[in-house]
Amino acid sequence: MNNQDNFKKWFKKYFLGEIAVSDRVKKVFWGVVFILGISLILIIDFIPDNIDLKVGQVNRTDVRAPRTLTFVDEEKTNELREAAAQAVRRVYEEDTSINKKVNERISMFFSDILVAKEELEEKEDDEGTNTETGTDIADRQESIPEEKPDPEKLILSLEKKYPEIAKESIVVLMETPGDIIEQIQDETIRISNSIYQKKFTPEDLPKIKDEAVQEAMTLDFIRELRLVIANILEGTLRPNMIFDQNATEKNRKEAMEKVAPVTHTVRRDEIIIRSGDVVTEDDIKILEALGLQKSKINYLSIIGTIILISIMIILASLYLKKYQQEVWADTVKLVFLEVMVIIILLLAKIIDVLPAVNHVYLPYLLPVAVASILISVLLNTQMAIMATVFISFLSALVFNNDYNVALLGFVSGLVGIFSVSRVSQRNDLVRAGFNVSGVLVFLVSGFTLINPVDNWWNLLGNIGIALANGVLVAIFANGLLPYLENIFGLTSSVKFLELSNPSHPLLSRMVFEAPGTYNHSLVVANLAETAANNIGADSLLARVGSYYHDIGKLRRPYFFIENYIGNENPHEKLSPNLSALIIKTHVKDGVELAKENKLPSQIIDIIQQHHGTGLISYFYQQALEANIDSHDNIEEGDFRYDGPKPQSKEAAIVMLADVVEAAVRSKNFNRANLNRLEGLIRELVKEKLIEGQLDESDLSLGDLDIITESFVKILAGIYHQRVEYPENILKEMKRADKNDKNSNK
Repeated sequence: MNNQDNFKKWFKKYFLGEIAVSDRVKKVFWGVVFILGISLILIIDFIPDNIDLKVGQVNRTDVRAPRTLTFVDEEKTNELREAAAQAVRRVYEEDTSINKKVNERISMFFSDILVAKEELEEKEDDEGTNTETGTDIADRQESIPEEKPDPEKLILSLEKKYPEIAKESIVVLMETPGDIIEQIQDETIRISNSIYQKKFTPEDLPKIKDEAVQEAMTLDFIRELRLVIANILEGTLRPNMIFDQNATEKNRKEAMEKVAPVTHTVRRDEIIIRSGDVVTEDDIKILEALGLQKSKINYLSIIGTIILISIMIILASLYLKKYQQEVWADTVKLVFLEVMVIIILLLAKIIDVLPAVNHVYLPYLLPVAVASILISVLLNTQMAIMATVFISFLSALVFNNDYNVALLGFVSGLVGIFSVSRVSQRNDLVRAGFNVSGVLVFLVSGFTLINPVDNWWNLLGNIGIALANGVLVAIFANGLLPYLENIFGLTSSVKFLELSNPSHPLLSRMVFEAPGTYNHSLVVANLAETAANNIGADSLLARVGSYYHDIGKLRRPYFFIENYIGNENPHEKLSPNLSALIIKTHVKDGVELAKENKLPSQIIDIIQQHHGTGLISYFYQQALEANIDSHDNIEEGDFRYDGPKPQSKEAAIVMLADVVEAAVRSKNFNRANLNRLEGLIRELVKEKLIEGQLDESDLSLGDLDIITESFVKILAGIYHQRVEYPENILKEMKRADKNDKNSNK
């Protein structure tokens, strides 16, 4: 056993779950391993290098960016946003009630002035006409003294009530006749109404007051009264445009939001701080953005990445469980998918950390299509498309959320999948790589030309990267396929097509050592392939399985009727028990030969299951006849195949094709009894169904009906004889043929 076989055995035992563990435990285990594996690849950049630099410090060595990063300069962004907010004009809303309130204040002031004047005038009148008698004086002295109005107190009271109006104005008005005061009131209100024809803010108020004063000074009153009017207007006028703080704050917030963040981009391997440079605040910002200045691991980013990956894997698992049940039920296939994802992500990480490379399009070298092609060839197209989406998205995360990488990976993967949809040989994988190159040339050129092209050599370089991607796809897909087939026990259509080549050693041996078995296998293959195709099973597997289902007969070819030489029957010299043992041993011998020649497990299963646990009835009946008086000594199990029963549709189809072909050949059907062919085939299929040989194959009754019709159509074409024409018609045909030849001359 070579090293590769040892590795395969070890890998299957410990990694593909040959150790007895429940399927659920296996899936959970590999799911956790998968999440941790992807997370480790993606979060390694979050682990800081612990650079400890301070502003003003002289740097001792070049500091390079470990990855490409675009980050926001928060300080400068905030400065620009604050400036934008300050540039927004304050919002004011007109208050139409201000004019009325001001006029009411003015009217109230003049009304209080007139009341105060009346009180003073009444006091003066009382003092001037006082002619009290002695009795009156005595009575007044006995009563509570009545307080008389004091001019100073009245003025002080008005001053407190109207602080916006100067004391001097109140004094002047107290000395002014009432009729003049009423005129002054009217003019003051008139000017007020005139002023409020305009809209003005608190900022405009000084100018408005100046206008009011100027108009007051033009009135036809003495100067003192004009100054009083001006003073009243200056004190009572208020702005009718009121500041709207909520609207202003809203506008400022919108202005701040419109300011784009100030960003800086550093390219992978770009020197951030050169040796000998003095560290600046901007340098520290870049280091912190890259996580180089922080001594602590960014656990939040790590947790977020793991959560994102877990969600993606859960969604992928739900898809597999519902739409890819065959893959979901097979731990080996699940592990194969996980390995393909990890391989591509590791390649992405290798490209990402390549030193001294500052080419922005280098990530486009990632050969995502390798995984797409291999999954399509070894599993199925739908599974490959889903995996391509999954891998493309994760690859973008590796390259710092570069979703151009995701688009390129998805497109290249689809091209690869479509290119191998009808693969017939390994060279088709190379052709798929060339197809990927062709599409990527246009795609990468588009990415390059979107931005201004300042150097056409960059475009040529990017085209070179696209071509290299396709070359890598061809190399990896072709090189990995046989190893993956061997390690995981998966078989591609390429492998099956290679096995169908007649030059294969086992088929070549059958041609010379067991020609009857070989011809029988060819007919069985035609029957099985057609039937499998008609019911939607794997027709290629059914065909190739048919080629090899009887290879065990190579050990003793002449003990099987199709290989008899002349009329000699070797079983006539053997007991029924020994003959049955030889017949059923061809299954065991076939499995051994298949393993020796490293045939796929699917083919081995068909070899082992194509007779199920069926009874070798011919020799069983012979044994019964030979021991007619002691049937109890005959064990029916000695005359049955060891099984198991067919576990797949393909194995069951090969079983049916095998028994039908043998039976029809033995009946030597011709034109006379061809109408009994369908009845025989249906009877044989029904017999296997009743025996329970098809119970574990997932074939439905509808499938069996389609299979029967397929067999009838194929065998009717094989075993019918040429039509015999009457003698007179043959003569006419010969005469017509002769005339045609003469006319041609």
